[in-house]
Amino acid sequence: MDRDLISKALQEIVLRDGKDLEKAKQYLRMKYRLEADDLVLKRRLEKILQTEKAVA
Repeated sequence: MDRDLISKALQEIVLRDGKDLEKAKQYLRMKYRLEADDLVLKRRLEKILQTEKAVA
Protein backbone atom coordinates (compact mmCIF):
# COMPACT_ATOMS: atom_id res chain seq x y z
CA MET A 1 0.00 0.00 0.00
CA ASP A 2 1.32 3.42 -0.91
CA ARG A 3 1.68 5.96 1.88
CA ASP A 4 0.15 9.40 1.59
CA LEU A 5 2.07 12.69 1.73
CA ILE A 6 1.62 13.17 5.46
CA SER A 7 2.84 9.68 6.31
CA LYS A 8 5.83 10.01 4.01
CA ALA A 9 6.77 13.37 5.50
CA LEU A 10 6.51 12.04 9.05
CA GLN A 11 8.54 8.96 8.18
CA GLU A 12 11.31 10.96 6.51
CA ILE A 13 11.52 14.05 8.70
CA VAL A 14 10.56 12.87 12.17
CA LEU A 15 11.65 9.24 12.24
CA ARG A 16 14.61 9.22 9.88
CA ASP A 17 16.05 12.71 10.45
CA GLY A 18 15.03 13.08 14.11
CA LYS A 19 13.31 16.45 13.65
CA ASP A 20 10.16 17.52 15.51
CA LEU A 21 6.58 17.67 14.27
CA GLU A 22 6.86 21.41 13.64
CA LYS A 23 9.50 20.77 10.95
CA ALA A 24 7.25 18.20 9.29
CA LYS A 25 4.38 20.68 9.39
CA GLN A 26 6.57 23.37 7.83
CA TYR A 27 7.76 20.95 5.13
CA LEU A 28 4.19 20.06 4.17
CA ARG A 29 3.22 23.72 4.07
CA MET A 30 6.19 24.83 1.99
CA LYS A 31 6.38 21.97 -0.49
CA TYR A 32 2.74 20.96 -0.95
CA ARG A 33 0.83 24.01 0.39
CA LEU A 34 -0.86 21.63 2.81
CA GLU A 35 -1.95 22.85 6.24
CA ALA A 36 -1.88 20.03 8.78
CA ASP A 37 -3.12 20.27 12.34
CA ASP A 38 -0.74 19.30 15.15
CA LEU A 39 -3.21 16.72 16.47
CA VAL A 40 -3.45 15.06 13.05
CA LEU A 41 0.33 14.83 12.75
CA LYS A 42 0.69 13.46 16.27
CA ARG A 43 -1.95 10.76 15.72
CA ARG A 44 -0.46 9.78 12.36
CA LEU A 45 2.97 9.47 13.95
CA GLU A 46 1.58 7.30 16.76
CA LYS A 47 -0.12 5.07 14.19
CA ILE A 48 3.12 4.68 12.21
CA LEU A 49 5.03 3.80 15.38
CA GLN A 50 2.40 1.22 16.39
CA THR A 51 2.51 -0.50 13.01
CA GLU A 52 6.32 -0.60 13.10
CA LYS A 53 6.24 -2.20 16.55
CA ALA A 54 3.71 -4.75 15.35
CA VAL A 55 5.91 -5.69 12.41
CA ALA A 56 9.08 -5.94 14.49
